[in-house]
Amino acid sequence: MEQFIYYLKVSFKGIKRAPLPYALTIFILSVGLGVFFANATFYYQLNSDPMPHKSDKLFFPMMLLAPYTCTDCKPPRVLSYSNIEKLSQSDIPSAKTAMYSAGGYMRLNASQPALPVSIRITQRDFFSMFEVPLLHGTIWPDNNARHEIILSKATAEKLFGRTDVIGEKLLLDDRHLTVTGVLDDWQMLPRLYDANNRNHLSPVEDVYLPLETGYDMNYLSNTQSQTFDQTDYRQLSTQGRTGALHQLQYWVQLDTPAQQQAYQQFMANLVQDEKAAGRHPSEANNQLIPMRNIVNYFGGDSTDIKAFALVTLLFLLVCLFNASHLSLNRYLGNQYEFSLRRALGASRAQLQLQMLADVILMAVFTITGALITAYGGIKLMNQLLPSNRLFSSWDLTLLLSLLGIAFVCSYLVTLYPSLRASFGNLNQQLKE
Repeated sequence: MEQFIYYLKVSFKGIKRAPLPYALTIFILSVGLGVFFANATFYYQLNSDPMPHKSDKLFFPMMLLAPYTCTDCKPPRVLSYSNIEKLSQSDIPSAKTAMYSAGGYMRLNASQPALPVSIRITQRDFFSMFEVPLLHGTIWPDNNARHEIILSKATAEKLFGRTDVIGEKLLLDDRHLTVTGVLDDWQMLPRLYDANNRNHLSPVEDVYLPLETGYDMNYLSNTQSQTFDQTDYRQLSTQGRTGALHQLQYWVQLDTPAQQQAYQQFMANLVQDEKAAGRHPSEANNQLIPMRNIVNYFGGDSTDIKAFALVTLLFLLVCLFNASHLSLNRYLGNQYEFSLRRALGASRAQLQLQMLADVILMAVFTITGALITAYGGIKLMNQLLPSNRLFSSWDLTLLLSLLGIAFVCSYLVTLYPSLRASFGNLNQQLKE
């Protein structure tokens, strides 16, 4: 350790002899890595798996259950209430849930100003399938209509100033509801349970309402709905349950390959039954999309982030090349010193340790500059791409990866000078 501390002191002396080239090398590396870090943050978060232990068990069934004839058509992204009823008849899935989103206004009483809220209208299995944590209260015991609501923690604090509000009454669009549960802090990123129309970039909802209650209260989806007949969307409680009004998404949990195969067969049999009944005349096109592939299936990949990631990677390579060139010039300025050490008996391993001390110092300075640059870059990108604002945080895995990349880049910058110092022709180096 004493020897390594000596090497660090020697490195500091080398910096003092030529501070400007060293500072320029650090600056170039910091800018290249900082810009790369900023884009890598968004790319990592947008492409991360929020449930890596379970995502291969959650599936989005897609079926061409629509009253029209079509060849080579993709199934509708959303299904009707009657479609969901048919899909729900199977007991093969370990859990299943239908859902859609809506918007509304909430307040404690008629004298207060209303608070705009986003609503997830869903069924009870939603919370177990997507591992939504509960802070207070309970989830609905069944999927029946009930005038009960579950609040997010932030919404409870906004309305009541506290989270323990089980049994409290409130108004949702002037309808009286009772709070039966409050969620703990939870934010699925990306929000893969609703990847339609790039909704996976949005934050989770403020309130959660039973599906049957949502239909009874005539809530229309605020993201996508379409009708294939004369169904009046203002009459969801009646026509919406029987007509071809499509607005529901449906998820199933299939824990084993056997369950997945059995459910695919169930879907195939369902199509045959529908055709035999004279409904859904199109050719069968069943899809069972795993959650980890849902964004790609819906075409919601963030092409702008991918393009930025490629550009910043090329920019980083250019910065590495320029920083390596500056580092080589520093080596040439100190070549006689390295050669003299070799002549006095320093081994190649000792010279490599000296270069490692240089790398550590460079990495420390570079990481500091890169993190500052990355922070500024993330703030700028949040202004340019507000929809990606949720994906600008660093977790431990990402941060350690970025620090490792910075250290590797610092080593690559000093790699060629290190090889020249350790393996060059000693006589030639002393003459120069």
